[in-house]
Amino acid sequence: MAPSDRSAALAVVARVPWSCWRPLVWLVAAGASLRPPRRVRDWQVNAATLTGSTPSRRDTVRAIMSWARNWIETLQVPRWGAARVNRTVLIDPAQERRLLATAAESGAVIALPHSGSWDMAGAWACANGLAVSSVAEQLVGEEYRFFLDLREALGMRIHSHADPRAIAKLIHDARQGRTVCLLADRDFSRHGLPVTWSTARGPLPATMPPGPAEVALRSGAALLGVVSTYEGRRMRLRIGEPITPRNPDADRREQAADMTQQLCDFFAAQLRERPVDWHMFRPFFGRPESAS
Repeated sequence: MAPSDRSAALAVVARVPWSCWRPLVWLVAAGASLRPPRRVRDWQVNAATLTGSTPSRRDTVRAIMSWARNWIETLQVPRWGAARVNRTVLIDPAQERRLLATAAESGAVIALPHSGSWDMAGAWACANGLAVSSVAEQLVGEEYRFFLDLREALGMRIHSHADPRAIAKLIHDARQGRTVCLLADRDFSRHGLPVTWSTARGPLPATMPPGPAEVALRSGAALLGVVSTYEGRRMRLRIGEPITPRNPDADRREQAADMTQQLCDFFAAQLRERPVDWHMFRPFFGRPESAS
C-alpha cells in the first residue's frame, strides 16, 4: 500500500470509535491466539520471561486488543478535547502534583515504555499545561506528515528521529521549560546503554536508549519514569520518583548509565504487574548473565 493510501486508511480509522472496532478486533485477536503469528509469539516469550508465567490464551487476546486500542485511540485523541482526555486518564493526585511541580521547578524529561498509550499520556500532559516535545520516527512522505499533524494538533512539538540534531533540540527545549517525553524501553539504534532487567527468570541483559538520561543531565531537567496501563475504558498513569545519579562524582556517561538502570528497574516493576499492556511484539531480552 502506498504511503498516501495508508494515510487515507488511517483517516478513515480515526473516524470510527474504539467501541465499534472492539468486536472486530476481538475476533481477530481470538483467532491469532489459537495460532499465534511470530510477533505474538515474541510477546508471549517477553511476558513469560518478565513474569514467570506462561500467558494464557485470554492474556494473548487482551495483549493484542491492548495494542490495537493504543493505535486506534492515538488516531482519535486529537478530536477528544482536554475534558475527555482528563476523564479518560486516571492518576494519583500526589503523583500528579509531584510531576507538575517538578516540571515547573526544574523542567522534566519523561521516559515511557511501549505500554498503554504514550500518545494519550502526551495528550494528558498537554491538556494540563505542559508544553511537550518529543521525537517521532521519520516515516515516508504523507504518512509522516499525517502523524506529525496528529501530534501537533495535541500541542506537541515533534522532532524527527532522523535529524542528527534531535538530541540537541530536545536539550534546548528542556532548557526553555518544555517537557520532553521519550519512549525508552526499546533501543532501536542497538547502540544504547547496557542495563539488566529483573525478571522471574533472573537478571537479563538488554540495552536501552541513552536519550532520556542524556537530555536530563545536559539540560538540568529532572528524569521521571511514567508507565501507562489500561483500566477498563480508562487509562492509568503511574509516575515514578525523580531519578538522579547515585554517584554525582562519576563522569556523565556513567551517570547516564546509572540513571538508565534505575529507569529500567522502574519499568520492570510496573510492567510485571500488567504485561498485557506492554506492546513488545519483538524479541527483547538477551541471555541470562550467568550464561554470558
